[in-house]
Amino acid sequence: MKSNFLFQRILLIQSEYKNLLSNLNAYFNGNISYEALDEINLFWLRNMEVVKLYLTNEFARKDSYVFTASTFLDFEDSEQYPFLLIGMQHVLDDPLCKYSNICSKMPEEKIAEKLFEQIVKTVKDNLKVLENCNNEIIILPLRLLSQTPENSLLFQMGEKAFSSLFNNINNLKDFFEKCNSFDDVLRYARKDIENIVKFSESDDKTLTFEQRFNQAKEENLYMLEAEISDAHYFFIMVFGNIQQAVDVIVSCVEYECFPFIRYSVVLNYILLLEEVFSDITFISEMRYKMCVANLLYQICEKDRLSKFGFKRFTDIIKVLGFNQMLFKTLAKENIDEKTFVVNEAVPVIEKCLEQLYTALEIN
Repeated sequence: MKSNFLFQRILLIQSEYKNLLSNLNAYFNGNISYEALDEINLFWLRNMEVVKLYLTNEFARKDSYVFTASTFLDFEDSEQYPFLLIGMQHVLDDPLCKYSNICSKMPEEKIAEKLFEQIVKTVKDNLKVLENCNNEIIILPLRLLSQTPENSLLFQMGEKAFSSLFNNINNLKDFFEKCNSFDDVLRYARKDIENIVKFSESDDKTLTFEQRFNQAKEENLYMLEAEISDAHYFFIMVFGNIQQAVDVIVSCVEYECFPFIRYSVVLNYILLLEEVFSDITFISEMRYKMCVANLLYQICEKDRLSKFGFKRFTDIIKVLGFNQMLFKTLAKENIDEKTFVVNEAVPVIEKCLEQLYTALEIN
C-alpha cells in the first residue's frame, strides 16, 4: 500500500469507529451487555491488518507518541492539548479494548456500576476526540496487538518482576502457596518494597505500608473479585500495574514510539522495569522522551493552551516548531537522555511553554 492510501484507509477506519461508538453510546444509555462491548474488539480485529501496516510503516520511527495506560483521554479537561505539544504523530491507545477484555471475564450481573460508568465515559470521550481533533489524534488499539496467552514471554517478564519484590519467592505459584494474608506478604517482602510499590495515584507514603494497601483495596473494590485473600488482592493490584508497564514498554519498543503517560503509578513501574530492557538501544531515548512528556503534562497550564481554540493551538505549535524548540533548548542546557534530571529540566520546559503562551496570545 502507498502511504497516502494507507493513511486514507486509517481515516476511513476512524470514521467507521465513530459511527460504531455513536451507536453504542445510544445503547449504553439503557444498559450494558457483552455483545455491545464485543463489537469494539471485533471491529479492531476486522481492521487489524491495516492497523499493523499503518503502525509499522507510517507511525514507527517518526517521533511518534502514544497516549496509553490511561482509562481515557479527558477531552473536557483539555488533555489533548499537552499531548499534542510533543512529537510529530499522535495515537490514542484505545482504552475500550481493555474494558471489553475485563468485562468478558466477569459475569454480566457483576459488572459494577463504577466500571459501567467508566466505560460509558470512555465511549463519550473517544467520540469527542474523533469529532473534534481533526485527525490530529488517531485512535488505535496499540496494546491489543501485543495481547498474548499467559504462557507468553510478556507474562513471564511480569511474573519475574513481581517475584523480584520478595525473598524466597521464585514465581507466582510460589507466591500463592506461601502467601494468603497481608502479613504473609510482609513476611516474604523485600525490605524496600514500600518504596518500590505504588498502589494508586492517591498512595500516601506517609502512611504505613499496610494502611496504604487497605486504602488502595477500598478504592478498587469495584474492580476486584469478592471473597479472595488479601495476598490475592495485593497480587491483582501490583501485578496488574507491572504487567501493564511491561505491555507498554514492549508495544512502544516494537513500534519505536514514545509513551505519553499521565499517571504516576504506571510511570513508576515503567521506570522500575527499565533495567530488564537495558540492552535495547531504544530504551534510553524512550525513557528520556517519556519523562519529558510527563513533565510537560504536569507543568503546562491547559487553560492557557486551550484559550483560543483547537485550530489556533495546532497551527501555532506547528509554526513555532514547539517540539523541536523544546528538545533543542533542553540540549543547549546540556539535558539529554544521558543527563536528564527532573529539577534541571523543569525550568527549561517552563521557559519554552511561556514562549508558546505568548505566541498564542499575540497571533
